[in-house]
Amino acid sequence: MESLGKLGHWEFDFINQTIHWSEGVFAILEMDPIEMPISLELGYNSIHPDDREKAKQHMEDVIEKGIPYNLECRLVTKKGAVRTIHSQAELVCDDSGNPIQIVGIFQDITDRTESYIQLKQQELRLSSILQSEPECVKVVSPDGILIEMNPAGLSMIEADTPEDAIGKTVEPLIEPSDLRFYQSIHENALKGIKSSARFRIIGMKGTHRWMESTAVPLTNQKGEITSVLSLTRDISEKVINEEKLIRIKRNQEALINGTSDLIWSIDTNFCLVTANQSFLNVLSFLLQYPAKEGDSVLVKTAGEEFYYKWKEYYERGLSGESFTSYENFISPITLEEEHREVSFNPIRNVDEKITGLACFSKDISSLMRKSKELILNEKRFRVLVENGADVIMILSPRGQGKYVSPSITKVMGYTEKEALSLNLFDVVHPDDSPKLKKRLFDVLALPLGGSLPSETFRAKHKDGSWRYVESTLTNMLSDESIGGIVDNFHDVTEKETQLEAIKTQNQKLKSIAWAQSHVVRSPLARIMGLTQLIRTGSLTKEEENKSLGYLLDSANELDDVIGDIVRKSQEVIPPEFNSKI
Repeated sequence: MESLGKLGHWEFDFINQTIHWSEGVFAILEMDPIEMPISLELGYNSIHPDDREKAKQHMEDVIEKGIPYNLECRLVTKKGAVRTIHSQAELVCDDSGNPIQIVGIFQDITDRTESYIQLKQQELRLSSILQSEPECVKVVSPDGILIEMNPAGLSMIEADTPEDAIGKTVEPLIEPSDLRFYQSIHENALKGIKSSARFRIIGMKGTHRWMESTAVPLTNQKGEITSVLSLTRDISEKVINEEKLIRIKRNQEALINGTSDLIWSIDTNFCLVTANQSFLNVLSFLLQYPAKEGDSVLVKTAGEEFYYKWKEYYERGLSGESFTSYENFISPITLEEEHREVSFNPIRNVDEKITGLACFSKDISSLMRKSKELILNEKRFRVLVENGADVIMILSPRGQGKYVSPSITKVMGYTEKEALSLNLFDVVHPDDSPKLKKRLFDVLALPLGGSLPSETFRAKHKDGSWRYVESTLTNMLSDESIGGIVDNFHDVTEKETQLEAIKTQNQKLKSIAWAQSHVVRSPLARIMGLTQLIRTGSLTKEEENKSLGYLLDSANELDDVIGDIVRKSQEVIPPEFNSKI
């Protein structure tokens, strides 16, 4: 029985100081009873050094305090093995209460102890894993009471201490509209079914989170479900990204389906993989039935030339070439001329193998029409600039030419190259330089596109003569396409010469008028005086006739004066001006 139970019994006689071991004790200590005489010293030395003081103190407490003998300690066998034993004994005393004998047994519990230690270590490892697990691990009773939760879970529900959550119901933490999802996995677990669900929670401090939880049943030794274990992770960021991707996808679908451009992709067999509605409409028209994914994009109904041209395009793209083609044709749908820019780009997988082709067709008809208009307008503008009477120059703020129109040769005699090599102050009359300098300064203060009123300057012609030019300055410095001061000017020399001649003539006419004015006044005064005298009626007939004679003489004199003035004026005004006047 001792061998089967790994037991041994022992006795110690306090009076004779003798000790007795059964065969079971020797077997546990791996000793041979014949070779090993029993002694107190042998018994004491058989106890593990670290446990000897504990065993000695326990014996003293049993004797002095009367406590039951119940000791667990380690023994060291003869072969050096360490055994854990559990010993119980009974103290026998005389009538006076003095101990005379102690009788006990001990059992080798090494296997049980090692199993317990392994279990404790395993429990410690599991506890460490649970405590360090970044996801929420919780145990909930069948009626929804939180039994246990790791630190990560407490953090997710914003509990400052375990006591804030343990022993309380879980459901108040669930978003009311999502409560049915949580209840479903809890009820499934109580039925022995593992299940998962997504739901939102509201933390104890008001933070909203998306959670994904998997619940499984926990059973006792009888197989009865006693609680629910669940692993829950915070998927708030994941849900936000999913919602963002959904929005992006919907926006992309709205964009590609809301454009008249054609967008499609094909596989290596020339079959449609995906396309926007605009392309589906075109393909449906060509196929003469509603197009769908998987249909071939090589259409023979539009003619062999169309078929083979597009087959060549697709084969080039599927061979790895990215390229752009420009198509000009009459649309079979609108029957109007269309210009399209078509791009082909290979699609590769992670192994860089070509799996398909992405295609994009952009309608550039309007752009082509505008381009033609711009080219035509540019030609018209160039003809006007080159053949117009005005010269156009682009100047720096210091008056250096950056561009000059070809009409500079016709107006000022310089070639374009000669004109650009000169500064504006090199050709402007010295007396007009201050005025030009001020205008260049004033135009810089104007906003973009602002112009100064026209002003006349004297400029030196290539032949050395001075010409009058009328100039208008416009500030276009901040315009990227111009980047300077635009000077529009034309030759007004003839006009200025005529105006100067008119001024001179007017001055001469004023001099003639002033010189002849006193000659006119004398006969005119006589006429006026005689007329007043006759009107009085006081004159005789003879006096009246004589006065009328004087009037006639004065009128003839006045006529001679006027004729003299006209003659002198004609001498001042040249015939050509006279004819114009």
